[in-house]
Amino acid sequence: MDNQTTHWQHWVSMLEKELAAEMLKAPSPSEVHAKDHILRVLKRCIRLGEKLDADLEVLVAAVYLHDLGRHYIDDISHGALSAQKSAPVLERINFPQEKRDAVLHAIRVHDVSAAPQDRTTIEAKILYDADKIDTLGVVGVLRYIRHFYGKKPIDFMIDDIDARWEGLTLPETRNIALNDYTYIKDYFTQLKKELSTCAQFLSHANEEDAR
Repeated sequence: MDNQTTHWQHWVSMLEKELAAEMLKAPSPSEVHAKDHILRVLKRCIRLGEKLDADLEVLVAAVYLHDLGRHYIDDISHGALSAQKSAPVLERINFPQEKRDAVLHAIRVHDVSAAPQDRTTIEAKILYDADKIDTLGVVGVLRYIRHFYGKKPIDFMIDDIDARWEGLTLPETRNIALNDYTYIKDYFTQLKKELSTCAQFLSHANEEDAR
């Protein structure tokens, strides 16, 4: 089969089963890094991978396994743990031996704790970008609210959104994600403004009551 068309699909059902099994035995499965996130990242990775002539088998394996560590630790620096958890999975499904290092490399350097120069393959760059742009757009708003709202100030979320956008590696990714970046940045900027206005109103009302 042609690697650029259908051969990567051979691994999907196996990887889905392995992901489900890994999440079941993990101590704290992350709802924002579950299967729906995986499928969105996969769609973008295949789209970019076809355009940039990447190895789609490497990409599909890396996508399904890249967040295994997130189900054990709530930490942005989870790439190394994810790679550690992924190695036995690749062994179990008999993933091509000659491609395993490329999969584990992409997983290991996909989080923001790794420097851009650490991503030495096109598959690693694609995974990083596709993963980060899942925090943008309408879905990104939902993920930030579920993960951070009430725990972090809005300024933290706005700064994090900007950092993710600035950290994107590929111009192709920026073209895909520009509208989603603009949407989510405007959303949280407006939310901050409206919440600030409400807080000022309540403060003024309390001052009036105290007189």
